[in-house]
Amino acid sequence: MFAGLTLLLIPLAVMGARAASTPTASSACSIGGTAATVTGIELDAVQMGHAQTIATVAAARGLDPYAATVALATAYQESRIRMLANDGSSPELTAEQAAVTATSLQHPHDGIGSDHDSVNTFQQRWLAGWGTLAELMDPVYAAEEFYARLVEVPDWQTIPLTQAAQAVQVSAAGGAYARWMPLARELTAMLWPTALAAAAAPSGPAPAVCPGLPVAAGSWIRPTAGTVTSGYGSRWGTLHAGVDIAGPHNTPVYAAADGTVLRAECTSDYCDRDGSLSLAGYGNLVELDHGGGLATRYAHLSAFTVTAGQRVSAGALLGFQGSTGNSTAVHLHFEVRQDGAPVDPVPWLADRGVDLHASDGA
Repeated sequence: MFAGLTLLLIPLAVMGARAASTPTASSACSIGGTAATVTGIELDAVQMGHAQTIATVAAARGLDPYAATVALATAYQESRIRMLANDGSSPELTAEQAAVTATSLQHPHDGIGSDHDSVNTFQQRWLAGWGTLAELMDPVYAAEEFYARLVEVPDWQTIPLTQAAQAVQVSAAGGAYARWMPLARELTAMLWPTALAAAAAPSGPAPAVCPGLPVAAGSWIRPTAGTVTSGYGSRWGTLHAGVDIAGPHNTPVYAAADGTVLRAECTSDYCDRDGSLSLAGYGNLVELDHGGGLATRYAHLSAFTVTAGQRVSAGALLGFQGSTGNSTAVHLHFEVRQDGAPVDPVPWLADRGVDLHASDGA
């Protein structure tokens, strides 16, 4: 992910002939919604996605909106609501500490910082006992840890925001949090209904906050923006039954063709956070039935937006790129299956006018 996001164009084609005008998808739309201007401050989809996570964690813990307001003001002051890794270049660190801190770069991030050993949206420090680097680079864990310390602050619900935030952060610039109170209040008001819905049904579909793509009936399209990072074939002694397309975290994923949702579910032991190679399953998975024994699979999603039995058109929003299940990096694992048997999606889609290796404008 990058601090400055540009439009990511998805090449689309109709079966047998290319459309006269090519629909596009944009990274300005993500799981948190579209980019928004809040109290005069422009927030992109990545920031809105992290803001939604922060609000949803508060709702899941049974906290009130004021807790989310405190957290959002803190996150904006500390990182502009971005998951920051740390390159370990701070002169305050020993060589060993710097090396450990730099491992944060191995995890999905939106930018790179160098303030001591601070990482993530809240700039939490592993040397100060906030958690391991792997834990701290998980947005859900980061928010949970912030709230765990916030609720221990005496009278946190009634004291001024900046006082509550500073009691958690112990920052050298503790008076700065109040500046972002209007932003945080408006963000909370925008995100709280979705946060409550997600907390009530954590394994259910996420809101379809991004519009679908305008695609002609019978068309096949590229299912997401990004770069092909792994193809179909033998990998580590087993069959990699699809193709991996990697883009920024929470990049929208769309139906490659008209179909019916066979399943939309978590297929691993957990899907509320990133997985690993030690975890089995596709993570959050959507599978579509296109008729005639043909199906497509969309795996490792951070969240899905459809339900089993739902009829969808080509270009309908299915979910968002993530790293759930047996995965170590953000991407979409896309499969095409005929009568249950996997086929290579690259030549299969090429026969239908879609070049997965073509530049998508990223």
